[in-house]
Amino acid sequence: MSPKIFSIAEKEQLKEKMFFSGLELLKEHGMTHMSVEKITAAAGIGKSTFYNFFMSKEDFVIQLIEFNRSRFWQAVAEMLDGRERLTAAESKQVLKAIINNNDSVYQYLTPEDEKKLADASPEKAEADIDEETETLKRLFAMFDGVREDVEYAVVSNLLKILALTAENRSMLHESGYQHTQDKLFELLFGCVFKEEGNE
Repeated sequence: MSPKIFSIAEKEQLKEKMFFSGLELLKEHGMTHMSVEKITAAAGIGKSTFYNFFMSKEDFVIQLIEFNRSRFWQAVAEMLDGRERLTAAESKQVLKAIINNNDSVYQYLTPEDEKKLADASPEKAEADIDEETETLKRLFAMFDGVREDVEYAVVSNLLKILALTAENRSMLHESGYQHTQDKLFELLFGCVFKEEGNE
């Protein structure tokens, strides 16, 4: 029996189906216990079909991260709805959504998982401050009221601290967690937005 030939549209639909199924499995089981068999069963496809798209489970997770990034940029474009910039209030919501997004893959990865991903794709693991700065510049170009003297390394560090705080919430005092996040966001917003946009 010859292998099924998929159209470009069918390939995209299949990949999306695997990404959404895989994300739910990642949330439930973590990367170690999210097997290729579980992904293919959840997506209703054969194992050989999975390997037509991905070299390994690690390759799948790397591409899932890229898929989520493209969904993020699409969501920002939809928020803009033809406008040049988001208001400061909308921009702050975007920054909060980056941290509090339940679909962010990173919060479900262990340090061991991240090492496996880095080993599977060393060139992607080399993301440095220049690349992060370019991403932030692209994003901030869509925000109204951004300071002219933004220190991108500081902003990047604050975003990482916020993400680490969210990912390690169980290690923190629960009664002070939300107030801690609010204070960190205040600090972040002060580093990003001009004073008049900081109400």
